[in-house]
Amino acid sequence: MTISWLNVYDTKIRVIDVQHRNLVDMINDLANAKGRGNENKLIRGLFFKLVDYTKYHFTTEEKLMSESHYPKIVEHTGQHEQFVNKIVEMLEAMKNDNAGISEKLNLFLMKWLIKHILGYDKEFAIFYRIVSR
Repeated sequence: MTISWLNVYDTKIRVIDVQHRNLVDMINDLANAKGRGNENKLIRGLFFKLVDYTKYHFTTEEKLMSESHYPKIVEHTGQHEQFVNKIVEMLEAMKNDNAGISEKLNLFLMKWLIKHILGYDKEFAIFYRIVSR
C-alpha cells in the first residue's frame, strides 16, 4: 500500500512541504520493496534512510517552531519523540527478523505521517504563516 500526495497535505510552508513529499516518496519506496530480491536487506537500507531523513525533517520543523515562538512546541516535539521511540521499537523487531514487520512498519508510517501532517503540522503552519507576515 502506498500514499498518494493530496493537496490537502500542503502546509504552504515550502521547505516543510518539500520534505513531507520526500518522506511520502520514501515510505512508498519502502512499500514497493516488498517482493523484490534480497527484500530484508533492501527494506533495512530504505528504513535507515527514512529514519535519517525524518530526523532531518524534525530538526527543520522544530527550528521553525522555535524561531516563531510557537506556543505548542513542547506538545508538537513530544509527538516527534513518540514517533522516534516507536521507530526504535520497530528497528529492534527488524533486528530480530520479526515476520511481518515490513507491513506493520509501512502501515504505521503512512498513518502516522498523514495524521501528523493533517493535525499538528497544519496547526503549526497556520500559526507560522500568521507570525511570519
